[in-house]
Amino acid sequence: MSLKKVMATILGVSMVMSVAACSNTSETLSSDVNVIGTQEQERQINEAPLVTIDENAAEQNYVFVYEGVNIVVSSPMSSILSSLNAVAGEPQYFESASCAGQGMSKTYTYNGGSFTISTNPVGPDDVIASISLFDDSVTTAEGIYIGSTLDDVKAAYGEATSSTDTTLTYEKGSSVLVFIVDANGVVTNIIYNAKV
Repeated sequence: MSLKKVMATILGVSMVMSVAACSNTSETLSSDVNVIGTQEQERQINEAPLVTIDENAAEQNYVFVYEGVNIVVSSPMSSILSSLNAVAGEPQYFESASCAGQGMSKTYTYNGGSFTISTNPVGPDDVIASISLFDDSVTTAEGIYIGSTLDDVKAAYGEATSSTDTTLTYEKGSSVLVFIVDANGVVTNIIYNAKV
């Protein structure tokens, strides 16, 4: 099975699981425990979305550029959708009830699964919450792609804000850029996230 098919399957399963996790109904954990969200918790979720619009996103954050279109977390998807579709074609599209607030979370998959953009609703806008790169046909603005080495990442970005044996995390503005590497120090996944 190709890497694209595996990643698409993983993405699909995770989306289905996220929908299941967004229930507003009580969940019986055992015969004596029942978990029910309060109205106050519901109000806090609706008033404080996990992703907010960053008016200076392009100037202050990591930017993923695809065929001349700047894609930035914490910015409205509507600001790039027609330009991106013009150069990348119509995406595969999935939506589910949002855990981040009222409305629908959406995932756009482009270039045969090479990259995805996930959005969350913030008021009337769908705001870009994450961008994930899955193969070597796309690169970061700094030239890093799936298959680059740990040394390549450090040369392009410097010292990470934080790291583990398998991740390098860089923060800039309201964005977080994560490189996942394998045991050989080769990049296997690249994720741009909005800071929460």
